[in-house]
Formats: sequence, C-alpha cells, structure tokens
Amino acid sequence: MQKKNTKHHAHRSSSTEIVGGEAVESSDIDAGLSAIYGKERDDLKVVARGDTRLTRFLLRAVIVLAGVCLLTLLGYVIYQRFFVVDRDGKPLTMQFVVPLDLQSGAVTTIELGYANSTGYPLTAVEIDINLPAGFLLTTATPVATNIEDMMWNLGTIPARSDGKIIISGIWSADVPSTTGIQALASYKPANFNAQFNDIATATVTTNTSTLALTVDEVATANAGQAVTYVVHTKNMGIETITASTVALTLPNGFFVQSSDPTIIAGAAPIYTLSDLVPGAESIITVVGAYASDVSGTQTLLATASVGKDRKSVQATASTSTDVKGSALSLLMVGNGSEGVIAADPGSLLRVSLRIENTGDVQISDATALLDFTAEDNLPIEWSTAVLDGGKVTAHGITFDAKRIGSLAPGSHVTLNLAFPLKTDLSAVSSAFMVAFTATQAGITIQAPPLSVSLNSDVGLSSALRYYNEDGSPLGSGPLPPVVGSATHYRAIWSLSSGLHGLKDVSVSATLPEGVTWDDFATADGGTITYDATSRVIRWTMTSLPADAAEISARLSLSITPTEKDVGTAKTILGKTVLSAKDEETNAVIERSADAVTTECEGDVNAQGKGIVKAK
Repeated sequence: MQKKNTKHHAHRSSSTEIVGGEAVESSDIDAGLSAIYGKERDDLKVVARGDTRLTRFLLRAVIVLAGVCLLTLLGYVIYQRFFVVDRDGKPLTMQFVVPLDLQSGAVTTIELGYANSTGYPLTAVEIDINLPAGFLLTTATPVATNIEDMMWNLGTIPARSDGKIIISGIWSADVPSTTGIQALASYKPANFNAQFNDIATATVTTNTSTLALTVDEVATANAGQAVTYVVHTKNMGIETITASTVALTLPNGFFVQSSDPTIIAGAAPIYTLSDLVPGAESIITVVGAYASDVSGTQTLLATASVGKDRKSVQATASTSTDVKGSALSLLMVGNGSEGVIAADPGSLLRVSLRIENTGDVQISDATALLDFTAEDNLPIEWSTAVLDGGKVTAHGITFDAKRIGSLAPGSHVTLNLAFPLKTDLSAVSSAFMVAFTATQAGITIQAPPLSVSLNSDVGLSSALRYYNEDGSPLGSGPLPPVVGSATHYRAIWSLSSGLHGLKDVSVSATLPEGVTWDDFATADGGTITYDATSRVIRWTMTSLPADAAEISARLSLSITPTEKDVGTAKTILGKTVLSAKDEETNAVIERSADAVTTECEGDVNAQGKGIVKAK
C-alpha cells in the first residue's frame, strides 16, 4: 500500500499532506476542489476558516454607522447652508457707521449697513431711521420711501447679500450733549410665516457748534449809571443757520432802558435772529442800569439756540460786572406788593415811594421821577389822583429836592400816591409799567419797576322777574303775593368775562328762610347745583373765554307768605358772589350783586306788586 502511494506521488510530482490522519497527495486535493468549484477560482490550495455570526454582525453595524455619519454630515452642511443665521441669531444685521463726535450745524454723513447672512431671502424689509428732531436731511441713497419719517421700503434682500443706506444732512443737537440714534427694521424671512423685528443703535457726542457766541466784557459799573452790553453771534460754518435765537439772562437788579433789536417793555429779553449765511454776524446791544441796592459781582448770561419747535442750545457766553453801590436806596410798592401786581378796573392803585440814605454823608440835593409807560392811553383818572407833592410834567411825576428834603445818614422819606383806575377800558391799556428813579450828584439810580396789569372787568348781575321782557309770564301765582298762596318767580344771573378769560368760575347765593327751591334751573353753560342743607345755590364753570357773549342762569324760586309777611317785600335770593381766576393776571377776582326781593326791580310789569297782601 505504501509502495503504491509512493509511486503515484512520484508520478505526479506532488506533495503529500496528512488529512484525517492519513497521507493525501496535494494533486488529489486540487482535483477535488476543481471538481467542486470549477476552473474560475482563486488559489484553492489554502482553505481558510469561514466567518462567524458575530463577525458578520459587527461588519454590518460598521457599515450602518458609517451611513448614519455620512447622512448627519450631509444634513449639517444643508442646515448651515440654508437655515443657520449669523452669530448673534438675527437673520438681518444692521450697523451704523458715523463719526463719534459731531459738530452741530455742520453737514454730517450717516451710514447704515445691513446684511442678510442667511441662505434664504428676507421679504417686506422696511427700515425706519430715527435721528434728532433738528436733523435737516439733504440727501439719501437710496431715496427714502417716506422722507418725512425717514423710512425705507427695501422690498426683498436676497440670501447672503448686503447693502447700505447713506444719509447726509445738517446735524443739530444741544452743545454739549450725547445723542442716541437708532434704526428699526421689520421683515419676513422667506421660510417663516412670521414678522421679525431688529434694532441697531449708536451713540454720538456733540461738543461744538458752527454758531459762535461772545459777550463784550463790562468789568465795572456804578449803580444807576448806564451800562451797555453787546452780544455777538456769528456763523463759523459753511451752511446757512436758520431759526436761531439769543436769550439773555439779566442780572438781578438790572433794568433794560433800550435794546437793539427792540423788545417789548417788560417782556423777556429773547431775540429772534435773521438767517446767518456763512461768515455773517448778528449784534445785540442792550443798555440799562443797575438798581440802587445792587452791588458786588453781577453776571449777564447769553444763550444761543436753533430750531423752531424744539430748540437746541448751541452756545453760551457771559460777562461778570463788579457793581459799586449807591448812597441812595430806592423802594417802590404798589398796593402792598413789589414787582408784578394786578388791580381791578375802577379800584385805587396806591403807590408808596421810599428814598433812603445808606451812606455816611448827608444828602440834600436828591430829586425823583415817577414815570408811566404803556402801549396805549393810561387807565388812570388823573384829575382825582393824589400826588403827595409831585408835579405832572412831560417826563412824568417829578419830586424836587425841596419835597424830598435833607436826608441824614440812615434816614429816609416816603411818598404816598394814589391813582384811581378807570372802569371803562375800551380805549386804554390794560397793563402798564411804573419806573421810579432818583438823581443825586449827577448820578441817577432806579428802583425795581412795578408792572401793573388790570384784572378782567367781569360783569355780574342778579335780577328777579315775574314777566319776560315781552310781557309773557315767567312766574305763576298771585301778584302781589298773598298770604297762604305760592307765588313762583324766576331769578336770573348774568355773567360776562370782559377783558380777559376766566377760569374756575363760581357764582353762588343763599336762599333765605321761607323761600323754596323749585328744583328747576337752566344755564347757557356750566352746572347749577343746590345744597338743601346749606341752602346754597351754586353755578360753576371751568372756564369762560374773554370773547364769550354774556351768559345767564335761570332759577325757579317761590314763596308762600305768612301773616307776619303782610305789608313787606320778601327777599327771594340773598347776595350773589362771584369768584374766578383771571387767566391773564392769575389773580383771584371777586364780585358781588345785591340781594333781590319781590319788588322785581327791572321788571316793568311786576314793579309795585311786591308787597305781600293778606287773604
């Protein structure tokens, strides 16, 4: 057996392998494999061990995980490309490009950049830029959809695109100031059914202006002597300055005698300037004097502003003056008050003048002048005025040295004057100024002036009627009144505002005992109430314009006389009192009208029928 196998092995030139404990020729193995797998095969000499189930599972898991990772990566790329917005989470980003320090009155360029950093369009884009109210727009690129409100309707901004809005105009802001500007945007992303809003802000400072303001120095002055202040306003820029004003804050005790440009006497020293072209200058000159009791350092302040509705302060300038006091001190009081007073038409204006020697040397040559100024005729009854030794001249009421007398150091003299005011104000001024000056050793000093305003000449009347003017009855019941029977009357209040408008108007009267409130009242305006406890009838109005026609209130009142009333005229309505505030002078006005009785004065048809009769 072994010999046969040896021969076969030698004939095939093959090797011998041990299979199953027996020697097998390799050629035999090849022949077997060929019979099984055919000719199309790899090297079949080596037969490896097949994969296990765990190996196959792990291989498949690796393939699946690789696919998941690939899909995740692809989804991330798509999300980044089409759905992710910029770093701060806003589809639309905006940013201002503007100088941080601006000059008021100069041309300024403000740029707003915007960008859509997403992969989808932004639609219905609208941007609203808010700048200070005084900013004067000159150009805008692109042109604003609404120039007045500075709004741009940009429509659609494509994906991953940007643009800018460029605004040029004259910047106007307070100097110095810090100002915030902002842009508000609204839009709809193409892949969202919702409105989005974004905001961009920037802060700029304004430290200078093209409007320059200076005040000429006035180092020293004597009380009573004329002082001239000169204020210069100049345009230092290249654009015309419009709607500019200069307001002066005068020192205490300084009284304006003249001004160029002129201002109304007693009005605030505010000057409206003409348009200032580049390089142009405006000059304001104010001449005045310090009161006798003023001394020490006094400061005049000038403030320049621009703008019509809202004024922006552009510059301030001032000068300080060392005022040397006077040996004379003056004081003027009207109706017990200094400065601004209100008086009723037909009343008495009492004026007290005090001249005091505050120095250490006797004064015997002082003279004084009381001067009145008004836009129209003065409302004074000069024929009955009390002048206390003064004389009426073309310059005013003068007091000579003899009337003032000799004033020892620390002594004073008081002059008491009285001026009856007219009742009819149709052809006179309702306001006037009173100036009091004194002259000594060639130096004239002035007291704080007196500003007098007349209160409204409001009219009030109270009447009782039984008949109307045409003879038709307003009342009912027996006339004359009869004991035991009720007679009804109509009380009428009439009111007119007069010179000025009135506010917080109240008209009231008390019902006497025995008079009945008939619970009927009408008025042309306002409200009528009756308090049964206090028995007070009140007619109130929040306001009554100056140009309002006469208005009335009508009240129904009645009496039922008793035996003790026989032979008398009964009082139906007590004294009527008006209280109101003058809208011009802000003074409280009080008027009154007499009580009314059954005599019905003013009712021609009822007169003589007011005495109560027995049954």
